[in-house]
Amino acid sequence: MKQKRGFTLIELLVVVLIIGILAAVALPQYTTAVEKARATEALTLMNAISESAQRYKFQHDYWPETNSWGKLDIDVPKVPGTTTNERGGKNFKVTMTPGNSTTSGVFTITAERSVTKTANKYTLTTTVTEENDGTFTTVRSCTAGNNAQNGQLACAAISNGNSTDF
Repeated sequence: MKQKRGFTLIELLVVVLIIGILAAVALPQYTTAVEKARATEALTLMNAISESAQRYKFQHDYWPETNSWGKLDIDVPKVPGTTTNERGGKNFKVTMTPGNSTTSGVFTITAERSVTKTANKYTLTTTVTEENDGTFTTVRSCTAGNNAQNGQLACAAISNGNSTDF
């Protein structure tokens, strides 16, 4: 009598267990890498907005008004599915705000990442300060939203553990 060849139930269970363990280890790394890529996209856009706003300040001696996107010499993408002036693209809502007035030395750009329409996951902030000698200093930070453990993890991953200057 010829014996049938195949895998036993134990062998199949061991293979499924190994695949499950590998997936459990790989998935958090994948989601962290995806979030870092999204944040890099936002930081790149924020850097372009910052440079454009600085050029505007040099030319006009005041910052562009809050969310006056048409005054910048770059194209900031609209948030899909909105009819308002919201900008930033698919993953973030970006706002730009001069300090107390358009002539103050501070200009702030924020990029807010949301899990849902109402829940804030984390916010990236770029603050540009005009120094007395006419140069600019830029500081970046990441702030997790209220009760947003995922936001705290994202901020830690994006900034490599630093809260500012990344």
